[in-house]
Amino acid sequence: MLLELNIKDFAIIDSLSITFGPGLNIFTGATGAGKSIIMDALSLILGDRASNDVIRSSMEEAQVEAMFDVSSCPAVIDALKSCGMDCAGELVIKRVIQRAGKNRVYINGGLATLSTLADIGGRLIDVCGQSEHQTLTRAQEQLEMLDSFGAPGALRREMREAHQAYSSVKRELDSLIEQSKTSRERKDLLSFQLKEISDADPLPGEDVELKVEKERLQNAEKIKGAVAGAEAVIYSDSGSAAERLGAAVKALREISAYDQRIAKTVEALESSLFAVEDAASFLRGYSESAEADPDGLERAAARFDLLGRLKKKYGPTLEDVIERKRSIEKELSGVEDIEERIKGLSSEFARAQSKAIEAARSLTLARKKSAAVLEKEIEAELSGLGMKGAAFEVSIETDAGAFNERGSDRVGFLISPNPGEEIKPLARIASGGELSRIMLAIKRVSRAGRVPTLVFDEIDAGVGGAVAQVMGLKLKEVAGANQVICITHMPQIAAFADTHFSVSKGARDNRTVTAVTELKGDERVGELSAMLGGLSVTETTIRHAGELIAAAGDLASKKKPAGNRQGRRHG
Repeated sequence: MLLELNIKDFAIIDSLSITFGPGLNIFTGATGAGKSIIMDALSLILGDRASNDVIRSSMEEAQVEAMFDVSSCPAVIDALKSCGMDCAGELVIKRVIQRAGKNRVYINGGLATLSTLADIGGRLIDVCGQSEHQTLTRAQEQLEMLDSFGAPGALRREMREAHQAYSSVKRELDSLIEQSKTSRERKDLLSFQLKEISDADPLPGEDVELKVEKERLQNAEKIKGAVAGAEAVIYSDSGSAAERLGAAVKALREISAYDQRIAKTVEALESSLFAVEDAASFLRGYSESAEADPDGLERAAARFDLLGRLKKKYGPTLEDVIERKRSIEKELSGVEDIEERIKGLSSEFARAQSKAIEAARSLTLARKKSAAVLEKEIEAELSGLGMKGAAFEVSIETDAGAFNERGSDRVGFLISPNPGEEIKPLARIASGGELSRIMLAIKRVSRAGRVPTLVFDEIDAGVGGAVAQVMGLKLKEVAGANQVICITHMPQIAAFADTHFSVSKGARDNRTVTAVTELKGDERVGELSAMLGGLSVTETTIRHAGELIAAAGDLASKKKPAGNRQGRRHG
């Protein structure tokens, strides 16, 4: 709840500190005293944009600082943590507005953005009044109010969990489908590449062997001529090397008996002769079998060119081509696995979608039932709040094909403030007073406490004393669960205050200033007496003021709900 508000050099406020209490905080004072200025300062704490027009004349900057107790507000603590801020229980928000335009936002001493402040501020205070933070007019807030009134929390949890499961499966499935779209094109390419390599079926080192074979076939005639000539020289021709070597061996063998050293030489020459004869035999056979092979040459050249293209595309070496084939096979296996996963996940997605739709349908039925009850109770409350004959309706539009964590419903609150008038959405209601009374009725009926502090501005517009007393009692009841801040001109409402502040305007050092005083005891009686009698404060008005306060106490004690609700958690 709001503990303290400090304002400095803001409009006609030079320096002001207000300490708030739990329950019902009432502000009273003459028109123009500065109550709206205090609300403007509070709006800055909630994230409203600031103009340097609010800076007090002759000053260079204005400051607004607020302290909150958020120990029982998990939604606020979670929001702070999501922004990287720790909060042990107390939260301090400060706005600095400079005439030079260098405005600053501080949250617990650290600089923060205005959007962060707006998010956190919206979880702290709900202002109901003309042109204020009218969360009641927002469809999402109306849905939350309806659910807080009657939709079982178990159904909301079931819907939230079903939507989370659905969203998780959908994200994974969408990702796989997107991969599959790319993979189909990739698969076609990989399949083509695999076929291209597989059809060629290259072997390690095959390109080197083919190069040698191709060169041999290209030079077949040249090789055959050289081989035949060499055979003739060493064997076939008259006077060949073999013939002369044989003659030498024969001559030396005849004299080898005379010298053993010659015998060894003869053996060596005989070995050489045998080698020459073997070589001649090979060359003769090679020459006889060697023929030009144009077809073989064409096949070798074609195969060599094919391997060359594969190396250029997948290489640079033939071993790289063979390795690429293995990697393609592995990648294709992964692509096929994606398709199998899509099949399995599609079934899981259908089940998750069906479960979410069924959870949304159950939530819709529960909302329709609670809406019928809420309509009757709100109309009854409005009747007692000076809006007799007002019609209140909860519109529920359901799109079964679309759902989120809140279900498939769009909820709208419609109202006809006066009999015979067309029923319209709350957002189109011009009167802040009417809107405040509707919010009060809803808070009174639903006991909703998602935002810990409620501010009602101009709630008493256009109502008389009897209705005002009923409003005061209902404000008191709402203040059992929420901290309530109310600006009022009606003494019947002020009489119910737990903490009562009087706002006044005066002069100091030839400057107009606003002052806020907490009233107690006779001071309260005096303030209500002035509200009753205006300039004519008499014993009668004083007695009447005392009676109003006593009556308010009696009514509040009779209506007080069992148990103390002020300390309950606001989420």
